[in-house]
Order: sequence, then C-alpha cells, then structure tokens
Amino acid sequence: MNEKVANAFWVMLYSFLAGLSLSLFTQITGFTKYIFSLLAIYIAIRFFRRFETVGKRVLFVVLSLIFCFIGILSITAYLFMRNPELFNGM
Repeated sequence: MNEKVANAFWVMLYSFLAGLSLSLFTQITGFTKYIFSLLAIYIAIRFFRRFETVGKRVLFVVLSLIFCFIGILSITAYLFMRNPELFNGM
C-alpha cells in the first residue's frame, strides 16, 4: 500500500508543478514566459522517464491540465480583487 501512496504523491506533485508552470506561461508577458514553458517540458520529461505505464502518463496530463485551469482561475481572481478596473472594458 505504501508504494501506491508514494506513486500517487509523485503523480500529484509532478502534475501540480507542470500545471503551475503552464498557468504562469499563459499569464506572464514578455520573454520570461518561455522559461515556464521549458520548465513544464522538463517536468514532463522527468515524469515520463520515471513512470512508464500509460495510465499514470494519462493521469499526469489530465491532472496537469486541471491544475493549469485552476491556476489561471486563481491568478485571474487575484488580479480582479487587486484591481477591478482592469476588467471594466470586458
């Protein structure tokens, strides 16, 4: 049972880091955004080397996208709370 818990922890950690990197990539402007893109690719490569089963890889991609959407929503809510005038033109 400990191995399953450890694998679930690693899948969640890798997915969270990749999703956070992708959400920062979508929100940051300028050249520094590409650093987060490369970081997400590096995290995915590390994950795919560590886990070779198809199920864990699919779970990684799905969880990364979910964490990415949650990160985008959180960043947008934070920006709206700090300065709601930015969103008046919408």
